[in-house]
Amino acid sequence: MEMPLPDAAILSARARITARLRSALPGDAVIDDALALRVYECDALTAYRCAPLAVVLPRSTAEVAAVLRICHEEGVPVVPRGSGTSLAGGAMPSADSVILGVARMTAVLETDYDNR
Repeated sequence: MEMPLPDAAILSARARITARLRSALPGDAVIDDALALRVYECDALTAYRCAPLAVVLPRSTAEVAAVLRICHEEGVPVVPRGSGTSLAGGAMPSADSVILGVARMTAVLETDYDNR
């Protein structure tokens, strides 16, 4: 499987981007350590592996909005990820992307049955 080449400008801005993410989220909600990122380099489909630029684990919709705002401003692709059990490759990151993991968003605040 061939994936697009990562954006060199995003890779060179890694320190600034992760610093911005850290300023918007609690300390343990941003992962950018090379060893820790290996957990997120693929979902259950292991044919393709690539560590992302960073992983964010927000706990609220406000934190999700902050992450998306930063990534939009920086031009960074965002890959949503649930528990990583998909065999379809839906959570496959690129080296210039940020994984937005929703594992810590465990409270169901409302169910909108009419619009589901």
